Amino acid sequence: SEYLDELQQLQDNVPTFSNEVAFRIVEEELNQNFEEVFELVEKEPIAAASIGQVYKARLLKNGQLVALKIQRPNTEEVVALDLYVLRWWGG
Repeated sequence: SEYLDELQQLQDNVPTFSNEVAFRIVEEELNQNFEEVFELVEKEPIAAASIGQVYKARLLKNGQLVALKIQRPNTEEVVALDLYVLRWWGG
């Protein structure tokens, strides 16, 4: 259990990645410019963790406040490697 506690700390105490990269990910997923869909309420992420970060934003089409969760680049590859290592350690 102490290993899990340490892993949890590693996952939760991570730096943010750049807004430019984050917004580009959103634009590629939505096939629209970020500014056409969202207005940021906070200019920086309000939370960050190992697989992504969260922005407080407003949908332009209806004014609704949303938590915009953006996955980190290459998350699938990192998670796959982490799982491989955990399986290896587990025997």
